[in-house]
Amino acid sequence: MRLVAKSPKIVTIGGGTGAPTVIRALLLAGFSDISAISASTDSGGKTGQLRTDERDRVIAISDLLRNLLALISPRQKHLEHVAAFTDLLGFTDGRNRNLGYTLYYALLEKYDGDFLAVQNHLERLLGAKFAGTAIPVTLQPTHISFSTQSGAVFHGEHELDRQTMSRNAITGFWLDGPAPASPQAISAIRQATHIIYCPGSIYGSVLVNFLARGISPVLKSSKAVKILIANLVSNRNQTHEFTPTDYFRLFAKYTRLDPPFNLFLCPDTSRHDFEIRYPEVAANYGAEHSHFLGWDKEKLAVLKKFKITPVPAEIFSVTPEYSRLRHDPVKLAKILKQVIHKV
Repeated sequence: MRLVAKSPKIVTIGGGTGAPTVIRALLLAGFSDISAISASTDSGGKTGQLRTDERDRVIAISDLLRNLLALISPRQKHLEHVAAFTDLLGFTDGRNRNLGYTLYYALLEKYDGDFLAVQNHLERLLGAKFAGTAIPVTLQPTHISFSTQSGAVFHGEHELDRQTMSRNAITGFWLDGPAPASPQAISAIRQATHIIYCPGSIYGSVLVNFLARGISPVLKSSKAVKILIANLVSNRNQTHEFTPTDYFRLFAKYTRLDPPFNLFLCPDTSRHDFEIRYPEVAANYGAEHSHFLGWDKEKLAVLKKFKITPVPAEIFSVTPEYSRLRHDPVKLAKILKQVIHKV
């Protein structure tokens, strides 16, 4: 085991609800130098509405904003202006435009697309200090497309959600146009001591970031320890019956790295044991054509031949309402503190 620097520079890659949970865990663990890189290709919901209204001349900022808000220390969440801005993200106007997003886009226009200047402006506006920087992986407006086993081709990230229960598994994945990585994303990865691939939509939130031109080469030259945090539940068209080896192959394909990550952080419970312990939860997910992603020691041990260390740990909790599985930020904080300080 080697000791790392006292102040690790951590990059998270991902969006949705997974990356903010990881960011909160990192803050709870005491880390304060975080660069949160997220995709800018969302085309669903209110983000899709805004991008359509703007004729696709703007990037999606939904994941960027979620990560940015997660970078606010828990001690500052109660601040009046922070709470007010968070509330804005829940309001829409008569055209179904999100007021928080509209404010961010207005600031982005004011500062000629400089999202760092927007973040600084929001710090002054909210009276809060961010524990890092939220960075879009590209500043070029673009969309994703993907092909499936049937030979069908779908356009737009919203189709990933629409097809999530389909048996028609994804076989290919690309951006509709050239999208150079943002200089800030390149710089953050180059300086990182640790890079965390967050849980979430494996294509729409994580792998899409590797498609931006320049990300793969800088990942290859990076000496950072790369940590993948596995999802808890499968998606029928993306990760059905997934094994640790499948994770390795998929990430190797899109990062073009061997190995694509050094540590594989996953639940310390196998699918078999989970279904015995939580039969009702398993049945609920089964009705959605999903299942728990957990493996026994033998399947995890296979990763060692790829020079990847499996790190099974207690990382999830079951929500009291609706019995849903969630990565637990407190539990994640404990294990991330261990693996980041000693790897």
